[in-house]
Amino acid sequence: MSKRTAAAAIPLVSCLALQPAAGPAHAAAGDAEITVATCSPYQTVTPANADRCGGDMLDALFTGLLEYVPGTSKSRYGVAKSITTRDNRRFRVTLRRGWKFHDGTPVRARNFVEAWNLAASARNGVNSFLFGEIKGYGKRRMSGLKVTGDYTFTIELTKPFGPFLAKLGHVAFSPLPDSALKSPASLTRKPVGNGPFRVVKWSPDGETVVERFDDYAGTAKPHVSKITYRAYRDYEAAYRDLLAGDLDFLGTIPYSKGGRYKEDLDGRVITRPNGVISGIGLPPKIAANYDVRRAISMAIDREGIAKRLWNGMRVPARSWVPPTAEGARRDSCGQACMYDPSVARRILAQAKAKGVRLPVTIPLYYNADGGHQETVTAIAASVNRTFKGELKVVPKAKPTVIAFMNAASAGKLNGMIRMSWVLDFPHIQNVLGPLYSTGSPSNYWRYRNPRFDARLKIADRQVSPSRALKHYMMAETMLAHDLPFIPLWNDQDTAGHSSRVTAAKLTPFGWLDPVSVKAE
Repeated sequence: MSKRTAAAAIPLVSCLALQPAAGPAHAAAGDAEITVATCSPYQTVTPANADRCGGDMLDALFTGLLEYVPGTSKSRYGVAKSITTRDNRRFRVTLRRGWKFHDGTPVRARNFVEAWNLAASARNGVNSFLFGEIKGYGKRRMSGLKVTGDYTFTIELTKPFGPFLAKLGHVAFSPLPDSALKSPASLTRKPVGNGPFRVVKWSPDGETVVERFDDYAGTAKPHVSKITYRAYRDYEAAYRDLLAGDLDFLGTIPYSKGGRYKEDLDGRVITRPNGVISGIGLPPKIAANYDVRRAISMAIDREGIAKRLWNGMRVPARSWVPPTAEGARRDSCGQACMYDPSVARRILAQAKAKGVRLPVTIPLYYNADGGHQETVTAIAASVNRTFKGELKVVPKAKPTVIAFMNAASAGKLNGMIRMSWVLDFPHIQNVLGPLYSTGSPSNYWRYRNPRFDARLKIADRQVSPSRALKHYMMAETMLAHDLPFIPLWNDQDTAGHSSRVTAAKLTPFGWLDPVSVKAE
């Protein structure tokens, strides 16, 4: 996220530093209906299971305590009237009154607490881990959640965790009506939410239709009356429908169109960085010497590969944190992430002169079912061309992503690891903590730095968001001195729309923000 501005001060406690709730919409709601492409979901679509495919539809149906400001990663209050804390461990939540679910029942504190317990304990729920900081996580009911009134409840974490509130705009933290709490299976038939749109037809693998909810209590109102979400298994087909006028919004333009999509769409495009960082991890047993890691990094032609493979729809990464995250810096990696073959060769030669022994070859592991072969081949070719045989990178595939992840988790990949990380919530901690803290399940490169771990803990305890960011940035600077992971590319959200759409913004997750879209 971008740096948040302070809301009204609350005596004796720290208030969540948020954008205030949006003011009343200036444009009157229209009667336009639009069709939006989505991807066919991998599993049942519920808030506990929301991911890239299907999460966009849920975003139209639910509003949580917080919501993300359209087109940004900043937070503002949604259903919450206030969230206060003294220590980043215990939080008091007060809800705004007047919110209703689509079935007319009121949104109360228990609707949040019971929904969170359900989502956290959901069998195979892909988002259950988001509740991991709450005291009692892993049990059927989390002891850290307590209803204290119809419109108030408290949250207690196992330890201070500053960016916890940054998570709360995620749809997994949505409230559920009493009907869904009594019968969770109803969410898969026709979900009832409290968001700006309500379901008319629910078919996540086909066409889902939602219509404007006129009793929506949010201050930013929808501008269109109806949205049809059409599931596609092939974005090439969606792109053809967009050009033919049979589709109004496509959030993912295929890489194959990179050379001409702006002309095809007559400039009706939205391009912005998203929350994905791709690169290669280097376990210490493979490249224990910093100079060797730096030399490898500087031997990779990020710009050239991006232009050749993706027509510029991915951009070179100069830091470890995606630019959409709060606390991201533009160039924290510095020279080590710049392509410079002559300097790379000199650094490697200096390392050898100091007695560093180089392996004859270094495997570069990837999952064969992810479409990464061309990418890792280009990385290996760039490194091998730079070092002219002195150090050779050889791509090595695991057949499936499951086999790849299992081997990475077990520490059985005896080489470099090609990996992408997608932000779960737009904050710098969501990169630094999971990928680089000692013992983290996602620290596949076995990075260990006690000073780094200590700095993260200091950051997590800071009640002031600005002070916390300073400490998180200090921790990221340590990565520049260790290079456990070589940043390579940031993905871009590249969306296109029809001439009927006159305004549209994206969420931090790359979805069309359903409240921002206007059409004629």
